[in-house]
Amino acid sequence: MSKVLSYSSRLLYVLVPLAILLFMPSRANAFWLLGFCDATTLPPGTFGASAGTGGVLVKLGSPTKTTFTPFLPNVGFRAGVTDNFDVGYRLCQVALPFSSAGPTLGSEIDGRYRLTAPRSPWQVAVVGGIAYSYLEISNVSKSAWSPGADLIVSRQVTPKYTFISELRYLDTYIPTASGGSSSSHLQATGFDLGTKIRLAPQVNLIPEVGVFDYSGELLGKYADGIAMQYGACLSFRFR
Repeated sequence: MSKVLSYSSRLLYVLVPLAILLFMPSRANAFWLLGFCDATTLPPGTFGASAGTGGVLVKLGSPTKTTFTPFLPNVGFRAGVTDNFDVGYRLCQVALPFSSAGPTLGSEIDGRYRLTAPRSPWQVAVVGGIAYSYLEISNVSKSAWSPGADLIVSRQVTPKYTFISELRYLDTYIPTASGGSSSSHLQATGFDLGTKIRLAPQVNLIPEVGVFDYSGELLGKYADGIAMQYGACLSFRFR
């Protein structure tokens, strides 16, 4: 019981300041794509949480516009449902990487289903989810939603280190923009690599880096490009 309380105290020290930062206004031409999890699902009745930050470099359009955002915080929670399935909720930034669009706080829900046996050396899972946020386009508030899917492959190399690789595809639509979703949308496809580092029996550090391809339109104007993201999260598990 004392260990659980200790982990809870550590979690509060991390989550509270990050949650405050998430609710502060921010104008960053980016959105979060890194997953910060391996393919192992939480056991039924088990809860987990994560908190972290990172940055993104976006090169988009012709002529190319480069945007670097060094600080993108996120906070997440997970719960085990069955032996091979868990669900998650995350506060994050979800926005289009165009110069006229800036994100506010967004939220994301997802389900993760493990395809492999619990004791398999290689773990594989699929994730499906959707995110929603308000965006500001030309000083007018708009709403956006982003369905997405992930394929996660991970392997525990040593008792302390686990290798993580993720393929991700995501769509972002702005139905309230002029012309609707057909004129304001974005697709992002890419992969990331990471490591889960065990710091304590129920505490892990997960650094990741990813590369993603963007293509889409904003108010009928086409643009494509590439983005690089990096970040790290602390994850906590509660029995």
